[in-house]
Amino acid sequence: MRSKPILSLLALLLAVPLFAADKTALLIANSDYGGHQLPEAKANVAKLAKALEQAGFSVTVKENIEKDFRRELEAFLPTCPNGGVSLVYYCGYASGFDRKLSRTIEKPDGQKEKEYYYERDSGIWGTKGGTPYRIEDLIREFRMRSHARLNLLVLDCAYKFTKAKENQQGLMAIAPKTWPGGMVCYAAPPGKTLPAGTSSALAESLARHLTVKDRPLGEAMEAVQTEVAKQSGGKQEIWTRFSLPKDASTYVTSSRKRKIATTKLPPGNPKPGDEWINSLGMVFCWCPPGKFRMGVDGPPTPQTRDAAPVDVTITKGFWISKYEVALGDYSRARYGRTKPLRGPSGFIPFNVCNAPLTTIEPSGVSGFTKNLNTAESKAGMLPKGWSYRLPTEAEWEYACRAGSRGRYSFGDSPKDLARFANFADAELLRQDSDFYYSDPNVNDGTGKRPSPIGSYEPNAWGIHDMHGNVNEICADRYLNSLPGGLDPWVQRIKEGNVVIRGGAWSSTSEYCQAGFRNSAGHKDKSGEFANVGLRVILSSKELTEKK
Repeated sequence: MRSKPILSLLALLLAVPLFAADKTALLIANSDYGGHQLPEAKANVAKLAKALEQAGFSVTVKENIEKDFRRELEAFLPTCPNGGVSLVYYCGYASGFDRKLSRTIEKPDGQKEKEYYYERDSGIWGTKGGTPYRIEDLIREFRMRSHARLNLLVLDCAYKFTKAKENQQGLMAIAPKTWPGGMVCYAAPPGKTLPAGTSSALAESLARHLTVKDRPLGEAMEAVQTEVAKQSGGKQEIWTRFSLPKDASTYVTSSRKRKIATTKLPPGNPKPGDEWINSLGMVFCWCPPGKFRMGVDGPPTPQTRDAAPVDVTITKGFWISKYEVALGDYSRARYGRTKPLRGPSGFIPFNVCNAPLTTIEPSGVSGFTKNLNTAESKAGMLPKGWSYRLPTEAEWEYACRAGSRGRYSFGDSPKDLARFANFADAELLRQDSDFYYSDPNVNDGTGKRPSPIGSYEPNAWGIHDMHGNVNEICADRYLNSLPGGLDPWVQRIKEGNVVIRGGAWSSTSEYCQAGFRNSAGHKDKSGEFANVGLRVILSSKELTEKK
């Protein structure tokens, strides 16, 4: 009689995902189209799968998808943890097509009727589908479900397809700004196909160049382009676009050593910077107990007079989120892993999973951490006596510094800040002259918005974006001087402001210092939380509020 609950519990635990890698790939080989066979699709996928697995990718191979591409993407895209690399490769047929749409028109007599019309579209063909799967729908799935920082889409499908009209061969172009960070690559330019009898050399070349450690993505794709053209005798020209200029300088695989635990619960004896991934795909870095000097050294300025240095001791280590909390984290904690992206204001059709969550007021943060604790407890991945919460101001700066003592985690020179932070730069000034104070010598191409999480280099403990991207809420009430001592924390009250730490995309380099402080009210009355986000910690130390 007791076996059913045990079996139910076992089934629940088996259903909880354990993220074994931060690089995932879905490779699709559609070769069996009845009278239109494409045997090279399977061979191309096999070559690429072997190379990706050797480079540390978790690879899923699918063959001959009949028509339900969406189901495969829904299952695959959430398997990449936050800030990772997600690659989808498709080899098969694709083409343009006429998409039938309708609209309601009003006749001269006032009567309304439905009118049908056709619009040019393009997509990839299932082996038994009556119409292609729209590329726009594929993009939407990435935007709504992918946790990854670097999203790579490779469509190796430039073969002429007899089901399509002569003037509809080839794919339509993807607008780079619609892609959620990363790269899109076609085996031929938009609207073009390979000459009859020509095999695609794209997969074999990708297998050689894409996974070279510490090689910028843009450089790798230049090598692929050159090699493909040479191997095909000039018959094949690939088409590549990047979502952001910075994506071209990003590594797909890195020689930087990362120790990622694959256990359900955090490891027992972690070292600084060791990583662990929870059931929602959120990555956490270990911060050990220790002592540090908190605040800004040197003569105070009007902006730093509230940050006179104090000595602080952190008595218990904690796990801090490697990245700022993203829209996808909020959505998964509240609505579950399989639901489409929804933010604090409901459904968000024009945002992306890996964008940092902003505009959430301090009063709403407790709802997120409560949902997160509930979700992880149900998943069996919340250690006894531990809980998720906001970091205290001291914990935040301790994690930001990662053992360093300078103005920034990487030293004292703001000249290096552009490698580690999204702050006010030339592109921001170009888009809006109100940001006249922006640094004209730095340009990451992002401009007047946050970058996807993890877009910049991490500190020594592997934590990203603490110096800039969005400001971050802390657990403390703001005072005009820093508290020191053992585990300092200033309990919030409704009338007091909350502490805000870290720079934002609109901040000067001074505001991005590790010790710089800011504050805001509990309620957003003037849009002051538009640039404010958060990150959370997993800690065994509770913050007990006095009544």
